[in-house]
Amino acid sequence: MSEHVKPQGLSQEWYLRGRLRLRHLKLVKVLDETRNIGEAAQRMATTQPAISKMLGELESIVQVQLFTRTSKGTFPTPHGESLIRHARWILGDLDRAGLEWFAPPEKQKARVVLGVNSSSAAFLVPRALLKLQARGDAVSVVVREGSMEALMPQLLTRQIDLIVARLGEATQQRGLLSEVLSQESMCVVCSNAHPLASMKRCNWAALSRYPWILPPHGSPVRAALDIILLREGVTLQSHVESASVITNMVLMDNSQALALLPQNVADYHRDRRALTILNISLPDVFGPLGIVRHSHLEISEGIQAVIDCLR
Repeated sequence: MSEHVKPQGLSQEWYLRGRLRLRHLKLVKVLDETRNIGEAAQRMATTQPAISKMLGELESIVQVQLFTRTSKGTFPTPHGESLIRHARWILGDLDRAGLEWFAPPEKQKARVVLGVNSSSAAFLVPRALLKLQARGDAVSVVVREGSMEALMPQLLTRQIDLIVARLGEATQQRGLLSEVLSQESMCVVCSNAHPLASMKRCNWAALSRYPWILPPHGSPVRAALDIILLREGVTLQSHVESASVITNMVLMDNSQALALLPQNVADYHRDRRALTILNISLPDVFGPLGIVRHSHLEISEGIQAVIDCLR
């Protein structure tokens, strides 16, 4: 079967007529993770011939080739990648259902997995969680912090339900819906012992003389900073890219490095005398904070409760 042939004769509820089983979905997920028939057999506690037979059954059901077998491994076709994505959704939802259903009655809560893009949501998310707690909603929230590169694949495969992040090009994908929550400016910060900390006003010429902790390449903040630097005709020296507030704070405390922080985060640490905010005006080009979610999936009561508290 050619991997480019569209499935023929499949109708609604084809998965019932074709006797699609959960073991078929687990198979494509494991094959995607291992890219090897032998390793997949070990993971599923069976034999290689059994894996090959199961894959043949599945390809017969969907009427297309799902994986290409080569000397270097087993790789998904475009149809295979599509089924892998949906298999992860289904298996992930079943895992979550089990966590909700089989928990003790006093602990039965809707479970929402919230992806947070580091410092961009450092104040917005905790405030929302406190509001959710005060409302008394029967919702359990799991917060996963990471870069957009790490969070977006998890959102697309339903491993997380929502992302709260600074909106940018990465969030403008087909099938996703973004909602602006707030505008938040950025500022330049340094340690209290930094030579620039006592300056009444800074300029880019002065800032460029010191090492920088830059936002990760590809992030909305980095893209905006690059535009500013281009306008100012300045090049910054940097050996570190980091969006971690804790990492950046430690680096600044032990060096003469400068960094960008969201204004709310910087104000919080300045009020505790942990850093200095430098007096330089930055244009409002860093983009808004917002929610990113699937546009075509029904919102559960738990997810809606979290969204309401974020707004």
